[in-house]
Amino acid sequence: MTRQQKLLQIGCIAMLATMCITNRLYAVGQWNILQMQDQEIRDYFSIAFTSSKEGWVVGVSAFDMDYPGFIGHTVDSGKTWVKTEINVDNNLSDVYFFDEKHGWAIGSGGMVVATKDGGRRWEIQTSKVGNDLYSVYFLSEKVGFAVGMGETVLKTANGGNTWQALRGGQAGSGVGEDDTSVFNTIHFVGNSLGWGAGVRLSPSTGGQDGLIQKTVDGGENWADQPTNIEDILKDIFFVDASIGWAVGENGVILHTSSGGAAWQRQNSGTEEHLLSVQFANENMGWAVGGDFGVSVIIHTTDGGKTWEPQVIDDPMASKIPLKDVFVKGDEVWTTGNNGLVIQYK
Repeated sequence: MTRQQKLLQIGCIAMLATMCITNRLYAVGQWNILQMQDQEIRDYFSIAFTSSKEGWVVGVSAFDMDYPGFIGHTVDSGKTWVKTEINVDNNLSDVYFFDEKHGWAIGSGGMVVATKDGGRRWEIQTSKVGNDLYSVYFLSEKVGFAVGMGETVLKTANGGNTWQALRGGQAGSGVGEDDTSVFNTIHFVGNSLGWGAGVRLSPSTGGQDGLIQKTVDGGENWADQPTNIEDILKDIFFVDASIGWAVGENGVILHTSSGGAAWQRQNSGTEEHLLSVQFANENMGWAVGGDFGVSVIIHTTDGGKTWEPQVIDDPMASKIPLKDVFVKGDEVWTTGNNGLVIQYK
C-alpha cells in the first residue's frame, strides 16, 4: 500500500469515527412505551422534564366533573406518574419549567397555575383574562408570556404574581363575527426576540391564514411574517435567532434560516395534523401529532430536508394521537391521549 493510500484510509476511518460519535445518541435509538394508559384515563396534553428523571405532564381528567385540570409528576423518567394535589377547575394545555424549581401551567378560561419549589406546592395565579390560553414560555424565573384565543398575549415581570395583557385579553373575545387571531404557541430566543404562531380567522369571508408573528422588543410589538398557507399552525421552535420550524394542520412544516423573514415548506411525508416540534440542534429534530385512530412521529437528521416516519412497536399505542414532544439531551419524550407516554433513547 502506497503512502497516499494509507493516508486516504486513515482519513476515511477518522471520518467514519466522527460520524459515529455525532450520531450514536440517536442512530440506534427506539421508542419505548413507558405508560400505556393513565389509571384514571386522563389525557396528557403537554410534557416537560427538569432532569432525566423528574418531569411533569398536564392535561384533563375527563371523568372529574368538578376539577378536570390535571398535573402529573414523575421521578422515574416517566414510567409512573402521581397526580399533584391541587384542585384545578379548568383543563390545562401547556406546562413550562424555567429551572428545577420554577414552573407554570396554563389552560382554558385564562387558568394559570405556578410552582416556586419544584412542584411541592402549586398555586393558582390570576391572569385577569377569561380567554383560553394555549402556550406559556418564561425567559427567567420572573419574566414570562402566555398566549391564546382572541389575540391574547400576556406578560409577567414578577413570576406571575401579576399578569398584563399586551394584546387581546378582552372578556368574551374569541371567534365571533369579527376578524381575530389565535396564538397556539410562543417561543423566545434571548430576552427580546420571540415568535408566536397560530391562525388568523376571517369569519365574514370564511377564510383563514396560517399566522406567524415576530417580536424584537420583548412582546411589546409584533410584526407579521409571510406564511402563504391556510393551515393552522400549532407549534413553533427555534434553535437560534435564525433557524426555526413551525408545524400544523395537514402535515405542514415551515422552515426558516433567516429569523422568519422567509419561510419555506418542507415535505413532512404525512397529511396528518402535526401538533408539536422540537429540535436537539439545527439538524436533529422530531415532530408528533395525529388524529383519531392515528399517531404520527417523524424525525429528521438534516434540519428537515428529509423527514422519516418512526414507528411505535405496539398496535394499540400506534393509534393514539400524540400531543407534545420534549427533547432533553439525548432523550426524547412524547405523550398524548389516555395518558400514553413513550420515550426515545
